Amino acid sequence: MRPLRAKHPMDTKAAVVAAFSAAADTYEDGAELQRDVAARLARRIAVLSLPERPRILEIGCGTGFLSRALLAMIPSELMLTDVSEAMLNRCRETLGPIATARYLAMDGERPTLAPGFDLICSSLAFQWFDDLPAALPRLATLLNPGGHLAFSTLGSGSFESWKQAFADLNMPSGMRAYPSRAALAALLSPQLEVDEQHLTRRYANGHAFLDELKLIGAHAPEDNHRPAPGPLRRVLRGFEGGIDVTYHALYGIWRA
Repeated sequence: MRPLRAKHPMDTKAAVVAAFSAAADTYEDGAELQRDVAARLARRIAVLSLPERPRILEIGCGTGFLSRALLAMIPSELMLTDVSEAMLNRCRETLGPIATARYLAMDGERPTLAPGFDLICSSLAFQWFDDLPAALPRLATLLNPGGHLAFSTLGSGSFESWKQAFADLNMPSGMRAYPSRAALAALLSPQLEVDEQHLTRRYANGHAFLDELKLIGAHAPEDNHRPAPGPLRRVLRGFEGGIDVTYHALYGIWRA
């Protein structure tokens, strides 16, 4: 098994920020799965034991899928953060004037906030972290006693058909390495509770899959690796009749 901590060049995070910033205006056009996962995470959050008016920190708010769900369910003081200023501004626009919401451009794995939150949440942002094993304990220190960390991220079963097509050519796909359910659960002590779900989306061809990734800014490859044009064309030809892509969603809940 590949380690959860990967070595990335210094400009990898900048490439991720640039990709998502460029997609701020098109994100919601292609983010059907992200919307679905955020709704599922929100339902898990709704049953948590929280104060009457909790202080909530959201990491990687994007355009506001989870933010909107939380505001509809839970009267709260909400601190919305994202590493991309463009995404943060788009979230502010979609939410409109909310007196209890504040916004901060911040790298979620290196938070610049003081402790004091009743809930820290994030939907499909942690898979972009350089060092998730170090980031989760760091975020946990920002919780009040009895507070919760609730998040969704991608798991090791994601994009298997795409990765296998490159493996058949003895070529790396450029897809990032994601944790298994068990590996993720072991990152926080006492045990982090992790549920999993496999969601499959059908694309007309490989180009449609790649186009959607670009539409939502999720096309920055691991370690800035990009497949060579020749192998990429061969993979795309193999999916001319359509491709089923599995997204392995992991939902984590941890109590301080």
